[in-house]
Amino acid sequence: MQKRIITLLCIAGMAISAQAQSAALKVRPNAPQRYVVKQGDTLWGISGKYLYSPWQWNRLWGSNRSEIRNPHMIYPGQVLVLRYVNGQPRLGFEGGSRASDGIPTVRLHPRMRETSGYGIPTVNVNFYRLFMQHPQFIPPMQTQDAPRLIEGPDSRILYTKGDRVYAYGIKEPGRYLVYRATKDITDPDTKKFLGQEVVFSGIVSTLPYKNSALEARSEDDAKNLREGQYYTRLHPLVKVPTETAQPMVVEEAVSEIRKGDFLYKMTDEGDAFQMMPHAPAEPVQAKVVSISDGISEAGQFQTITLNKGEADGLDKGTVVSLYKRSRQTKVELEKDPKAGRNRSVYKYVSIPAEEVGLAMVYRTNEHLASAIILESLNSVSIGDTASEPGRDLDNMQEDKEHVRNEPQEQHDTPNNQYNFRSNINPY
Repeated sequence: MQKRIITLLCIAGMAISAQAQSAALKVRPNAPQRYVVKQGDTLWGISGKYLYSPWQWNRLWGSNRSEIRNPHMIYPGQVLVLRYVNGQPRLGFEGGSRASDGIPTVRLHPRMRETSGYGIPTVNVNFYRLFMQHPQFIPPMQTQDAPRLIEGPDSRILYTKGDRVYAYGIKEPGRYLVYRATKDITDPDTKKFLGQEVVFSGIVSTLPYKNSALEARSEDDAKNLREGQYYTRLHPLVKVPTETAQPMVVEEAVSEIRKGDFLYKMTDEGDAFQMMPHAPAEPVQAKVVSISDGISEAGQFQTITLNKGEADGLDKGTVVSLYKRSRQTKVELEKDPKAGRNRSVYKYVSIPAEEVGLAMVYRTNEHLASAIILESLNSVSIGDTASEPGRDLDNMQEDKEHVRNEPQEQHDTPNNQYNFRSNINPY
């Protein structure tokens, strides 16, 4: 009998859970049954035509987690059709019951169609502008071993587009972002060093060159030198190990490019804003630790940095709500004669968390994430909480964990970024 009751309770719980999940997917009453994708459309915009909660787009398509990471292609000219399967709304391409049934061929002129990813962006943001003009983050110790600019034309210290410059520490040819570290990012609770916030100022690319001096070094010299080094004679009796600087050219300069700036290798990762928005796969408790442009408050389409990353389940496309955390206020009650001398009686009362915005993660590393604010009801501040959507007026618990102080490993900061190369002048 007891087992039967437990089984019935489990079934009832599963049914309630299923109902809650089904209720969470609300299709707008004016959602189009048939929609033709147009130039200028975004995935977020189309999602808003169908759902009150656009981050649940993958559920409308019946996508699973693997399909989210490798999303279907949506291009201008395709026709989306809304159907109901077993009473559940499903969106698919015309000619198929759902997206996985295949993608119709759409002839577009004059541009060629991509072979992977979305044909439309997730949100209407110019990623190049965003990435180049707003602070991002880099992993701990990245700057310590990063290549950097050491010389330019006419001994100038500021460079602009078209200038030929020279770098030290380049390991492979290609295009590099020029950056400067602006501050260290630490976890507000544990004080652990998470990375560096940086500002990007331009793009430089390597130039081919011939290294006759290296080619001419003798076998005996090669035994005593590192790879890429050769001897240069400063005096008939004095010779020093020498390396050749990498010639480069400034492709773009969106702000001042300076002698001593660091370089970050660009990778061909495609459009960072082509992704499937989705709710977190597990509960998230992150905090806003930085806001773009170094300001204290942020609004729509600004970039924020969260103190959680891939290790905490965040990936590209994760949508989180931003909350002003629960706070405590002291309330004075009526004077209590029993307390003696008519002293006042105070009680602490908690004010529930309030939702102030919605943000989508577009870049992550192990312990940090960059997110763009898509909607804002109020200003977002450093210290605000990023958590799963749907927790407005939730009295969130916040315990301040005690963490032992541990010696921090040496890392590169804006103030000591030259200490690890004492033989180089701090320009």
